[in-house]
Amino acid sequence: MGLLNSFRNKLFWTVDFLKGGQIWKHYKEIKLISENYHSNTSRQLRERNLSDLLNHAVTTTPFYKGIKDASTIESFPVIDKGIIRNNFEEFKSITYRDQEQIQVSSSGSTGIPFKVYQNRNKRNRNIADTIYHVEKSGYKLGTKLFYLRVWTAQNRKSPLLAWLQNIEMQDITNLNDKEVEKLIKALSSKEEKGIISYASSLEVICKYLDKVNSKPLNCNLNAIIANSERLNEYTRGALKKYFNAPVVSRYSNAENGILSQQNISGEEGFDINWASYFVEILKFDDDKAVEPGEYGRVVITDLFNWCMPIIRYDTGDIACLKNNNENIPSFKKVEGRKLDLVYNTKGELLSSYVIGSLMAKYSDLNQYQFIQEGKIDYVFKLNTATEFTKEPELIKEFRTCLGPESNLKIKYVDEIPLLASGKRRQVVNNYVKT
Repeated sequence: MGLLNSFRNKLFWTVDFLKGGQIWKHYKEIKLISENYHSNTSRQLRERNLSDLLNHAVTTTPFYKGIKDASTIESFPVIDKGIIRNNFEEFKSITYRDQEQIQVSSSGSTGIPFKVYQNRNKRNRNIADTIYHVEKSGYKLGTKLFYLRVWTAQNRKSPLLAWLQNIEMQDITNLNDKEVEKLIKALSSKEEKGIISYASSLEVICKYLDKVNSKPLNCNLNAIIANSERLNEYTRGALKKYFNAPVVSRYSNAENGILSQQNISGEEGFDINWASYFVEILKFDDDKAVEPGEYGRVVITDLFNWCMPIIRYDTGDIACLKNNNENIPSFKKVEGRKLDLVYNTKGELLSSYVIGSLMAKYSDLNQYQFIQEGKIDYVFKLNTATEFTKEPELIKEFRTCLGPESNLKIKYVDEIPLLASGKRRQVVNNYVKT
């Protein structure tokens, strides 16, 4: 790390120290809990954080005031975005009415905006979570960070703050060939750096490098973190080929924070952030826990948002659990939203990993989007710069996994549009299964 970057690192922690060292305290606790999961101290901290939150919720939050037994999380109802929207004021703790409330919001993957409020301690926890997890990915606080996302007037950092944090704000709203070329030139500087980006934007970059027959690049990257979307095997392989840097995928959301992240060791799965969240995997048709290895709904309890307690929150995503190499419960796989998963013609749920795996070989496509329109009706939107000659092969392969009676149509488009969030949905389900 250069002198200037080292200065940025020390300046950050000095400022935190002068403000009471709250982020540092959170960072130490996150590290202790995460790296000593089976110790008595880690277990006691997790239990205390959960117990304190539940007791706070029932005594200060109108929505939870009717809960008679705050000693067990099963006494609390499972909630979702709709319930929070419809009871928004009731979710606010009366303790924080006259204190600082920080609004966080997302455009909503279903197109409906969603917001919550956080207290300052929760925000500090999220900052500490971010620092811990980027370090786990190989990035060093203070070094250059290329942050690829949709930057708006609401989230754009001031020039001074961006300089202090050493962040390059790269807007991906129009990530065309010209913009990718400029980005590659910027990444080619000799200084040490990292990248955080939507997985789909990283795929666009790799497709461009394929198209120009690029050789491996010497960008001095210490980490590539893909967030918000599933990182497919093509993109993971291409990133390693072109950038020769550690690549990890992160599972997070705007309303809570970092929920899990892949281990840099390459072990399959995602390490759950047990330090800041209590995580359950519940069945699709009731609120009971799934069997080991069974897919279910990801339901999380945010241990540090006391301004607006979010307990047993159905994220809309699905996953299954496993124990990692250290015998710690982790996500074996995290799928997209259940709404964006599709069914075969027999009505059986089809993993988005199947679609991604089958599409990995069609590297000549710029973009694709798979849509289920009916029980046996499917549409492939394909964006390709040249004539696509493998249409019969693609249809044959997908009829094998969807069912021989599947009605699969190909539609060629110039662009797969971005959502307001900057993400691009590769799998869409417009079919309501009855």
